[in-house]
Amino acid sequence: MIIIGIDPSLNSTGICLMNGETGEIGETIVIQPNDVGQKRLAYFRREIMNLITMRSNLHAFIEGYAFGANNQREALGELGGVLRLALYDASIPIVIVPPTTLKKFATGKGAADKVAMGVQLMKEFRLSYPTTDQTDAHWLCCLGRAYHSLMPNLSKAREEIIDAIKNPKMKKRTKATTQK
Repeated sequence: MIIIGIDPSLNSTGICLMNGETGEIGETIVIQPNDVGQKRLAYFRREIMNLITMRSNLHAFIEGYAFGANNQREALGELGGVLRLALYDASIPIVIVPPTTLKKFATGKGAADKVAMGVQLMKEFRLSYPTTDQTDAHWLCCLGRAYHSLMPNLSKAREEIIDAIKNPKMKKRTKATTQK
């Protein structure tokens, strides 16, 4: 199985391809388009399709939307849709990982910053990347390995994170009230 980790960004999308069984990194890249609007979306779709074409047994892990962020959220939503649709069209299963969940998996803290994610990657794997986007994509692959029970010696905290992804708790709905 090949795990593909995708950290979507309008200017610098990080992607990591990793052998799920061995943890060997196949490729870690950044997609940096020069265009805007539909041309940028078409570029992302082409690049993703080029990466996944001729590969089999892929499983994608994508960092989800930061719902508290207001910066270019519509454009990020379009990019997220394009990426998900490209993977769907190629019959690649997708798991969406909330940003705080990824940070907690990597560092133990859901509010960790990008620097902490890089420090932890160096500490655990003796790896560093030129961009935080690649670092996040690598962590998504690690989470993907854990999701498929392919990452040995998983801590209890990380096991709980994987369990929460596989078995999300439904939020209790509150009854609507009417004002009199």
